[in-house]
Amino acid sequence: MAFFQHAYGPVPPSSESEENIIQRVRSGDQTALEEIFRTHYDGLCRFTAHLINSSDDVEDLVQDIFVRIWLKRENWHPKGSIRAYLFKAAHNQALNFLKSRQVRDVANVQIDDFFPSDSSTDPVEEMINRDVKASISKAIETLPKKCRLVFTLNRQDGLSYSEIADVLNISVRTVENQIARALKALRKELADLAG
Repeated sequence: MAFFQHAYGPVPPSSESEENIIQRVRSGDQTALEEIFRTHYDGLCRFTAHLINSSDDVEDLVQDIFVRIWLKRENWHPKGSIRAYLFKAAHNQALNFLKSRQVRDVANVQIDDFFPSDSSTDPVEEMINRDVKASISKAIETLPKKCRLVFTLNRQDGLSYSEIADVLNISVRTVENQIARALKALRKELADLAG
């Protein structure tokens, strides 16, 4: 399974239905699993890094998810979307890792993950952008760990509230509350910056 070497970036989501992609994987089509891998690998690595605080182990844990899918492909029946299934699997992998190492910290969110790189060459605009990013980063870092994680899954990785609830084994209401809490903190930080 050479595609696990990850020598290329993510691919845009295919227009093919998820059911067809799942069927292709189940029938032994390695290119179908490669498409899933390339689409979701980077996001799964970021998510896992937030959970385990050990960059050396992240890629192994994420790749192991795909190895397990491939080894058990004939009986692979993900509930919900492929993305939600993968994030749930990554969450479980991370929990197992943490239990075996008795580690309890969650990695800090990197603010650069939330913004595209600046293409501006105007030094004043670049300075303002840096100040805004630093302020938002500071606001995010002050959030409780679970709040940061929920915010990242929603805003960075694009999971719906119900998918986040499933991945983290919490209620949708809790997800809503955590997102609202994060947004309130960010609004306050931006208001203070503007004022």
